Amino acid sequence: MSPSRPPIRPAAERNIASYAVDLAAALGVRAAFTLTGGMAMYLNRAVSTHPGLTAVYNQHEQACAGAAEGYAKATDYRVAGLAVVTAGPGVTNTITSLCSAYGDSAPVIVLAGQVKTADIDSFGTRTHGAQEVRSRDLVSPCVKRFVRVTAEGFRDELVETFAEAFTGRPGPVFVELPLDVQNLVIDYVAEDVLAAAQAVRDRIAGDADPSDAASLAEALTWLLGGRRPLVYVGNGCRVAGIGQVVRAFLEAHGVPAVFSWLSADQLPAHHPLNFGAPGGLAPLSANQILYQADRVLFLGARLDLGTTAFQRHDFGAQAERLMVDVDAGELAKFAGLPDTRALKADLSTLPAAVQATSAAASAMAADWRAWCEARRAEYLADERQRLTVDSLNVFGVAQRLSAWSAGKVFVPTGSGSAIEAFIRFFAPGEDSRCFFGASLGAMGLGLPQAIGAALATDRRVVCVEADGGLMLNIQELATLSHYAPKGFVLFVLNNDGYTSIHASQNRHFGAVGGAGRESGVFIPDYGQVAPAFGLRYARVDSLAALDALLPALDAEAAPIFVDLIIDRAESRGPTVKTVISPDGKLSSTPLSDIQW
Repeated sequence: MSPSRPPIRPAAERNIASYAVDLAAALGVRAAFTLTGGMAMYLNRAVSTHPGLTAVYNQHEQACAGAAEGYAKATDYRVAGLAVVTAGPGVTNTITSLCSAYGDSAPVIVLAGQVKTADIDSFGTRTHGAQEVRSRDLVSPCVKRFVRVTAEGFRDELVETFAEAFTGRPGPVFVELPLDVQNLVIDYVAEDVLAAAQAVRDRIAGDADPSDAASLAEALTWLLGGRRPLVYVGNGCRVAGIGQVVRAFLEAHGVPAVFSWLSADQLPAHHPLNFGAPGGLAPLSANQILYQADRVLFLGARLDLGTTAFQRHDFGAQAERLMVDVDAGELAKFAGLPDTRALKADLSTLPAAVQATSAAASAMAADWRAWCEARRAEYLADERQRLTVDSLNVFGVAQRLSAWSAGKVFVPTGSGSAIEAFIRFFAPGEDSRCFFGASLGAMGLGLPQAIGAALATDRRVVCVEADGGLMLNIQELATLSHYAPKGFVLFVLNNDGYTSIHASQNRHFGAVGGAGRESGVFIPDYGQVAPAFGLRYARVDSLAALDALLPALDAEAAPIFVDLIIDRAESRGPTVKTVISPDGKLSSTPLSDIQW
């Protein structure tokens, strides 16, 4: 979090609202995603007059908070994303995005307006103040901390809440400022804000327990004692800022690694120690390797039910498993499982642990890596043979974007077959980033998150949305067009509806409703929509056309909407199968037996 010297505001505009915005900027925030409203008028003014902030005026508050999540992720979780919204519907509209940021550990700060303190309901009515909602009750389950700022305690309240976005397991925080608190004129100078920013940093720095390094050193030593060791690298490693340390450890000892979908960019796909992402929808080789390991060290991995196909107990259960996480709730999921231990530790202390074990001996079998490499090579050859077609499908798109990915930031959609196929086959290149709303899997957050990312980084941002998902936040095409980040590419995987819903309904019911044009869902012609928003537009309906387009996409050009007309049905690769018993009970086939 790089410091920024607060502006010298006119005395009449030095109020609590401006102090909160100045503090966020002093912690490194360079953009505020907002939608103006009467109950946030002083916050809106503070944002618009700060010379070090770009005020980005989204078209919907869901997009404000979504863009703030994308901003935080594009900074590798080092700087908070900032959203500023008004009261009532402005608050309720943020909740989907806050749940997404909360599940994905993204540090987001929301500054929200509220009616005057005297107008806040104290009677238990359904509605009292103008545009007032029970924001504390609604928002608290979706954030790490909710605070309603007071005139007397605002300095400490802001320091504690901003720090909470980063301490322990990071996540969103929500700061509500009643209108009479926002406009309360206070006397402060730049040094006061800088001192508060330093207090935030001190609280964050003092949160980690130094003794965690010794525990992590023991974990690394234990791993190296295995004949077939494996590291499962979760996104907690990136959140903790130790991605390069993990890479150095793997390379120093030659230990194979597997990843979650959200963490798969922490080693380039072509790296010799990257063996893919195992799970219920995964390469055969990744699961084969997971189920042959004898010791597996899980670093900052949630192992959600989607990843493990509802078989968390069986995810590499033939091995001794050691789960490391800073979140005690995540570790509680593994209590009582055989040969499974949990270690609560802050991964930010891992560098000291890696240093302490730099000379540790390895008991790894001489043929373990070679066996892993053989399984990977066999599978990739089979995958290419099975999935390479002449028509435009997601597999072909992912292959070409993978080859084009080095140094870029990719923000795919968050739900449906588009994400399942694209992330499944996307192979990040060197120094490329790829993130999405993994925990919630909400449709429609791809474009707002990508816009947020474009304001956070100088690298080129590429959004890969789905035609159905785009409709949930299509208004943000106006935001994209207006702020026009250079080189931004919006690829839309267009199959005229919800392919995953179509497939699952057909599979279970033999009929379809609400999945495409023929069953009630209308997707407009984006060739008419994109120009209406002032965006350049290209329609691509073949692999040859995509091959011709990619080299022509100028990194200095205005954003472009690329409409990819893809096959309506294609294989997503090996997957577990859903089994329905005679009494209607649903279950999945074993992860270790994943098949095409």
